[in-house]
Amino acid sequence: MDAFAKMDIFFLVTTIAVVVIAIFLAVLLYYILRTAKDVSEVIHIVRRESERFAKGASSARKKIRGSGENALQRTIAFVQSFSSTKK
Repeated sequence: MDAFAKMDIFFLVTTIAVVVIAIFLAVLLYYILRTAKDVSEVIHIVRRESERFAKGASSARKKIRGSGENALQRTIAFVQSFSSTKK
């Protein structure tokens, strides 16, 4: 084979390899971007749910604090009812 035929075969094989690698990288990039989009959606959901949880926990904390004060006052009144009153 002469040198030009070898060069043509080399360039043909190299071109095919470059095209196959480019297609592979394009498919890989597609899956990476799709996965990144899914991760972004999951992060959005987690952020929204954590905000809802924080609001619920704050509301529960306020209710417990309020009922805790009421329970403390009731307990004090109950204990004072047994104490003797000085006349």
